[in-house]
Amino acid sequence: IDAYIKTKKETLSDEQIGHDVIRAALHRLQTSLNILLTSTDPKAQSKAFEVTILIIYYLQKSLDLISGGELAKNLFRLYEFCRLKVIECGISNAMGSTDIRVCRDYISEISESWGAIQES
Repeated sequence: IDAYIKTKKETLSDEQIGHDVIRAALHRLQTSLNILLTSTDPKAQSKAFEVTILIIYYLQKSLDLISGGELAKNLFRLYEFCRLKVIECGISNAMGSTDIRVCRDYISEISESWGAIQES
């Protein structure tokens, strides 16, 4: 176990690990939003709703609003917009609505940009 931990520490930086975690969260958020858009199964929608809200909260908490500048603030606002729209759609039982589609498209753009940062 010690050898594994040492190798892991030597091969992956904290920055890389953090980047991978955010990328995975964004991907999972996209998947959950797609389920909210397309599923007619109430259980699947309920689970996707819960996951969506939790991931948005996680992404908001991961932002450094002090040193992240305008980008961090704008991402927080965008995540908050999506969170509110998902809650509104959940209350009105309109999961396949245009609002969810808009949120999914925003998150897709962020995810693509996040992936491009890692490649560069």
